[in-house]
Amino acid sequence: MQKNDYSIEFVKTLEAEAAGAGELRPFKRTRYEVGDTIEANITGVMPAHKARACFEILKFAGGGFAGQVYQVKVTELECQDGPVAGLEKDGIYAVKILIPPSGFSKLFRNFTFWLAYQGPFSAQVSPAASRVGVLWQKLIRRGAKIRLGTERAVADTYATFFLDEMSSFAEINEWVPGRTWLYEIDDNLFERKNFDLDYPDEFLKKTASREYLAKRLFMHRFVKLFHEMGAPELARQYEWWTSKSQPNALKRLDASDSDPAGGLCAIDFRAGLALLPFVPMSPGDFKLISDGFGRGNAVQFDRGDLDQLENFIYQHRAEFTDLMPALDELKEAEKVYRASLPDISHHGTRVFYDDELRPQVVNGLVEGYQCNGLVDEEFGNTLRSSGFRFALFYLLGAIPILGTLLRKLWGNGRYRAHIGLMLRSWTHFAASFRSRMAETLIKWYRTGRVSEKRALGLLAHPWLFVPQRYTLGFIPAKWHRRIAEPIFLWEGIRDGVVYGWRFYRNPEFREKWLTDQITVARDEGMLSAEEEQQALESAKDPFIAKYLFCVAVHIMTIPVTQIVAAIVGWWLAKEHGTDGVESAAIFGGVMVLFQVIPISPGSIIRGLFVVYLMITERNWRDYKVACMISFWKYIGYLGFPIQMATQFPVLARLTAGRWAANMVGFIPVFGEKGALLEHWVFDLFFNVPVSLGRRRREKKEQARLAAEHVQH
Repeated sequence: MQKNDYSIEFVKTLEAEAAGAGELRPFKRTRYEVGDTIEANITGVMPAHKARACFEILKFAGGGFAGQVYQVKVTELECQDGPVAGLEKDGIYAVKILIPPSGFSKLFRNFTFWLAYQGPFSAQVSPAASRVGVLWQKLIRRGAKIRLGTERAVADTYATFFLDEMSSFAEINEWVPGRTWLYEIDDNLFERKNFDLDYPDEFLKKTASREYLAKRLFMHRFVKLFHEMGAPELARQYEWWTSKSQPNALKRLDASDSDPAGGLCAIDFRAGLALLPFVPMSPGDFKLISDGFGRGNAVQFDRGDLDQLENFIYQHRAEFTDLMPALDELKEAEKVYRASLPDISHHGTRVFYDDELRPQVVNGLVEGYQCNGLVDEEFGNTLRSSGFRFALFYLLGAIPILGTLLRKLWGNGRYRAHIGLMLRSWTHFAASFRSRMAETLIKWYRTGRVSEKRALGLLAHPWLFVPQRYTLGFIPAKWHRRIAEPIFLWEGIRDGVVYGWRFYRNPEFREKWLTDQITVARDEGMLSAEEEQQALESAKDPFIAKYLFCVAVHIMTIPVTQIVAAIVGWWLAKEHGTDGVESAAIFGGVMVLFQVIPISPGSIIRGLFVVYLMITERNWRDYKVACMISFWKYIGYLGFPIQMATQFPVLARLTAGRWAANMVGFIPVFGEKGALLEHWVFDLFFNVPVSLGRRRREKKEQARLAAEHVQH
């Protein structure tokens, strides 16, 4: 099948182009690539020792609203005033840079934060906010030892630093090799509603959904710990019914699979989006908003109750003796952080008359402006000393787009020099425009919007780039590329047909495809070594060979619905469209209709093929479930996994889990890998049918026993 080829070397080529405008317009990096290095002056979490460190990027682990995460290796470490606890040369760690890799995510995150607190996103730009996050994490980790029995229930955190190249603070944490959860086959799913979080032990012994419920129990107890320690807003990261918090807790790969709760670990302590009272963003947010109002908080993000925290630590002071300096630093950092924002929901109008608070707010905002490049150090000092200029500068930020430009022109001398030189020098104007194009093309290339050849062509011909940037640049990446590069569309169709035909004709190719899927699942921690061996042995079973052949037929039928839809849409548009607009509307409507109908031409062919197998093999038992499901669009692929759930549970779970992940992966936020929606889809289309099948069998057995009792 067609893939997006990705060359780090080509990214480096574009980065060199992006840096070509010189010092007045430096390259704006949005993320790193494997093999890149980071050099930084770091500060340990506890104790706060200083050091110089160099990291090599090993892997980009992903990113969200809170920031982007990398697996790194420490290649150099020079400690200045003592060792940085937990860090060592050649060690493997996680580095989280507190700025999203996506421009839209950054814009939306910063906008919601500004609505909540009227200032820039603090964790990215404020040293105090950066320290507050890791200090809370360090203390909660010790609380986990008390309430959950082990500090390993929380990922450790080691240091913070500011990254000039990204204009963002970052943190160094423990790298936790782990997985989200297994997709367990549960033919008694409806009993799950009886699970009691307060009395879970007996139910966990008998349920088949052991990992699912163990994670729910872990997160429930973890949320209680947050509240007990005075961090209710941080608890939002682990509230079950936000439906997107589940990936924040992983099961360590070195933990035993026999214990579903063993090795569960909380890895994320940075909120990404402020919770506004009028913008709930998940089902669980309605309760959280209500609870926030009960505490007197109209908006929620990461505010804690230090009095409650101190009370908890006092009650367990023997456990916290070595962390008392962390508590002292947290109290000071919290004061600075909370006083660095206007935050009308907490400060009200105090900033206008409180002579102690106002300079702290001004200083905090100016720090953020400097970090974001809106002002230089000299103008930052001017804003701190001139209330009128600060007020005018602040109000300029309310003007969309133009306000940012005016602020930078006024407050950043290098930016003024850059714009002035652009106006005087065509050479600098061209170099700057080329630099900006290269930065955009890097993003396009990473997401598959452009090939290497077209990226270079657009870079050489700005008159082709600009129209695409403001038209096709706003549609999904694959559609952009298909429209702009028809050869990409043709190659996709060709590769799909070739792949499907090869899958259909070659049994060895099908078996290798399955064994590769099994190996990947084992590498991801979704299968144990024992399950991997069992699955590999099952792959050679005759029934699995038939199943793979049916998958091949499924692949071959994928284009059928699109072809039929296009033909019907074209004919109706030709017969009934009076002009181009109406014809296009008819054609588009038909295409959409064929996507939403529950049974399609492709699914009918797939279902008829299963009926054909039943008739030719005279085998009803092995195909009855697959026959009933195969006629339905989208879920027809699950027919055979459900059919083989009893005899081949590992393979059934693997294939159904992959299907569930693919089904929800396109949904923003809630479709994240390992989130609740993914498991719900798996349950709905896999565990619900097998549970209904169990109930049907039990009723038949009860009826048979009743009939025998009557006879006797």
